[in-house]
Amino acid sequence: MEKLRIYAASRESALAMLASLPKYRAVLAEGPQGYEVLIALNGNDADIVGVLDALQQYVTKRGSGPAKVELDGHRYVMHPEPDGK
Repeated sequence: MEKLRIYAASRESALAMLASLPKYRAVLAEGPQGYEVLIALNGNDADIVGVLDALQQYVTKRGSGPAKVELDGHRYVMHPEPDGK
């Protein structure tokens, strides 16, 4: 099972992310780089797209910068939508 890893700036940020992803199997973890939100994925595209869409909405609404994400060993940065959608 794949895991999506979101690197949080703080514990509070990680807890806010958890609250914004209630329908996914998200857990809080403390890793070597700080707090992380880990989400187990079923491996299908719909699951991955759903999680990324929910995270994009969270990042855009909070308006305090990008989210750093890791999936399948690749790291990405998710920026807020410029028009706030």
